[in-house]
Amino acid sequence: MDETVRRMEIVRAYADGTFEKLSDEILSENSMILEVDGREDAEVILTRGFEAEWALGHLACRRMILSMEDVDAVFIEPERVRVQRKVAREGIPLNSRFLSTASTRMVKGEHVREEWPCALPVEWSLPFETLQAAIAELSEAPLFRRTGSVHVALLGSVSGHVRFRVEDVGRHNAVDKAVGWTLMQGISLSDCFLAVSGRLPADMVYKAIGAGIPLMASVSAPTANGVDAALQGGITLIGFAREGRMNVYSFPERVLGYTKN
Repeated sequence: MDETVRRMEIVRAYADGTFEKLSDEILSENSMILEVDGREDAEVILTRGFEAEWALGHLACRRMILSMEDVDAVFIEPERVRVQRKVAREGIPLNSRFLSTASTRMVKGEHVREEWPCALPVEWSLPFETLQAAIAELSEAPLFRRTGSVHVALLGSVSGHVRFRVEDVGRHNAVDKAVGWTLMQGISLSDCFLAVSGRLPADMVYKAIGAGIPLMASVSAPTANGVDAALQGGITLIGFAREGRMNVYSFPERVLGYTKN
């Protein structure tokens, strides 16, 4: 049974004054608690699927785990994910145990900066066409096409061999799931980039910094605080990636062909 959507009866109104009764697929929201080493750490509304990846990615973005070597076991229950760690890292604390799917300051910037030793180095660059193709894949995600009510994250590698696309009601959750999948596959995050469908406030950039992903691109816009975070963390931040163009707000050296004047 598909728990991600519900079929419901709706009425569609048209500009000519007519109405039509239809059956439509609407996204379901599910509550999930993250328990770490026997303690409830976070509670979030998410979309079913890749729950273990979400939990591991969330912890990695907060520097509470650095790799799968820090993890002893992961248990999936109906409304709970339990993670037992081998190494208990304090990491970046949350402002609140209850995580919102909207734009919210989940963590304090100073706590994130305490956890990263220095800005990520510029070690590679990607062709414009690679980034454009990744952005184009976001709109082809199946749950988005069915409901129009999810955010999408796509993880790609510099080599072009790794591509993983995932959907969730929350844009933060989608990034967590992508990061968690990468950890479980044993792929180096330093050789990856993220394409996402949502806005890029500081919280989203902090996830890339915490996970060590050097480039994040979106069809939508960043906030000024998001750009500040990217500049401090060494992240290439790209917004408005659509219609054959994109705005590069920080470290454009990671876009192939760019040269400083």
